[in-house]
Amino acid sequence: MKGDKMGKLGRAKWCLLGCLIVILSLLAGSAFAPYGFTNAVNWVANNDFADKLRGTAEREAVQKDTLIEMVVEHIGISNIDQQPAVILREADGGLYLPILIGPLETNAILVVLEGVEVPRPLTPDLFRSTLDRIGASVDYIVINDLKNYTFYATISVNANWRQMEIDARPSDAIAIALRVSAPVYVEKAVLDKAGIQPGYETDKYFIL
Repeated sequence: MKGDKMGKLGRAKWCLLGCLIVILSLLAGSAFAPYGFTNAVNWVANNDFADKLRGTAEREAVQKDTLIEMVVEHIGISNIDQQPAVILREADGGLYLPILIGPLETNAILVVLEGVEVPRPLTPDLFRSTLDRIGASVDYIVINDLKNYTFYATISVNANWRQMEIDARPSDAIAIALRVSAPVYVEKAVLDKAGIQPGYETDKYFIL
């Protein structure tokens, strides 16, 4: 994951370098025109292409030091109330993060994990198809909070080089991430609070 961060920071530097080249080219070309410098500055500030470059640089430079990558392990059943739970496993460690979900969300996740073909699209399939049609994509999802025994999540969507964070239920976000092969992250504070050790804790609370 450290290498991934360094790679993203490297791409951010190249994007910033591209912005600098655009600015220098405009300044050089505007030297022979009246008000050239002012016009060049205004173009850089307002042009959509320049805005896209800035957006890419800012997005790639975002630090993920507080995020931990997770793997969708499988669906388990709670020993307490027999409710299904999606089990996330820490990619570089041993902690598990169980999240209780409903039957419909369980089905939406299981069909992907087990490679089942469905005759009609489910809600996450509709979301994916919509993003494809408008030229957008999912970069990653984050399980970002836990309040009153309820988990919260966001879906990071890249639409026309613009980054958007969409609030979502973790079950829906996970079902979508599985369909587009997007990384799943959890805030470290959430994993510290709700993560469990494999073995005794998982056997005690969940049927895996």
